[in-house]
Amino acid sequence: MTRAEVLELLGRSKDLSNLNLSGLSLVGFDLAGVVLRGANLADVDLSGANLNRAVMPGVNLTRACLNGANLTAADLRQARLERAILREADMRRAMLLWVDMRSADLRLANLTEADLRGARLSDADFRRAVLSNANLSEALLWGTNLEKAILQEANLVGADLSRAKCAGAILWEADLTGANVHYADFSNVDLRQTTITSEQLANAGSLAGAQLPADHSLRVRLLRGLGRRHHP
Repeated sequence: MTRAEVLELLGRSKDLSNLNLSGLSLVGFDLAGVVLRGANLADVDLSGANLNRAVMPGVNLTRACLNGANLTAADLRQARLERAILREADMRRAMLLWVDMRSADLRLANLTEADLRGARLSDADFRRAVLSNANLSEALLWGTNLEKAILQEANLVGADLSRAKCAGAILWEADLTGANVHYADFSNVDLRQTTITSEQLANAGSLAGAQLPADHSLRVRLLRGLGRRHHP
């Protein structure tokens, strides 16, 4: 299918479900509210496209380029976005439940209030992204780069952050209850208003320059010291 054919279809209907649009250049397209359920958009260039409130559950966006795209309130439940590029994309309030975004590039993206429950985000790059009030409960964030990301009031309950890179991130009032933070890097992070236990922090990677709650500080040092003694 060609770009011209897509335009022709959009003139007749807002439902493009299950179409194969792989490899097309749809730069700057207005796809607001369009239904793309189950469509194949692998390797498509959607830079600067308007996908506001687009209905896209199960869509294949593997390796797609969505730099600067508007995905506010888009429905991307169970979508495939492995290795997709979403730099500076606007994904506020997007529905991203169970999405596969492994190794995706989301630097400087805005995911405020996005729903990422159960999302697969391993090795994704969220440097300087905004995830304030985002729901990341039960998300898989193995080795994910969250350096200098804003996660204020984010829900990370039960998330797996093992080996995640969180240096310089803002986790003010974030909830990490039950989260796995084994070997996670919390260098230069202010954790004084973060919901996290001493036991969790004892298993973290680096806490260099981190600010810990006063009632945690001594206990964390003691627990980490015991851990090093038992694991030379």
